[in-house]
Amino acid sequence: MSNYPSLNPANKGDLVGAFNHILDKHEKNTDGMLPAKIINYDRVKNRAIIQPLIKIVATDGTQYDRPIIASIPVLQIGGGGFILSFNLAKGDLGWIKANDRDISLFLKNYTAEAPNTGRVKNFSDGVFIPDVMTGYNISSGDTAVLQSLDGSIKISLNSSLVTIKNKATEVDISATGVNIISTTLTHNGVNVGDTHTHPQGADSAGNTEQDTGYPK
Repeated sequence: MSNYPSLNPANKGDLVGAFNHILDKHEKNTDGMLPAKIINYDRVKNRAIIQPLIKIVATDGTQYDRPIIASIPVLQIGGGGFILSFNLAKGDLGWIKANDRDISLFLKNYTAEAPNTGRVKNFSDGVFIPDVMTGYNISSGDTAVLQSLDGSIKISLNSSLVTIKNKATEVDISATGVNIISTTLTHNGVNVGDTHTHPQGADSAGNTEQDTGYPK
């Protein structure tokens, strides 16, 4: 074999080495999974423009950005009539995962289709999996949590407590009826549940009034 810069010296000189070199080249041209970031996201269509974050290294050592990939579906967990959806922002991290075959026709109708081309394991037929890899602050006491990155807004669960935290001035609950089932309901440490009473003090004549009983 001639001296090729991309050739592993261990593969020089025999047929097995030649086949190993061919297989190595084939694998490097087959897409699998890489970290990536959002360039742009259309939430209505659930399609993203993605930039893979592992560079291509040429045989002379020069590094190149991988091509930007357009119109990639984003993983949204859901089922049974419900969905968990996030409005992704430019720069959000995740993973681009290549499908085994061309999925372009499937994405038009979401039904069983034949591959439209002969593409195999190509990022053009990929899916973006969002993943907050860094820059977040999670309390060690939260077993499961849905929160902002800094933890100032969250719904957290552990074995004995459900916590709802909001740094804003309001929490909106919209429903035709709200039922609170609790043996103790407090506001800033004061009982406001169905056993609370209202101290009346004295009337205008100085007579002590009877505290009102709990609501029924």
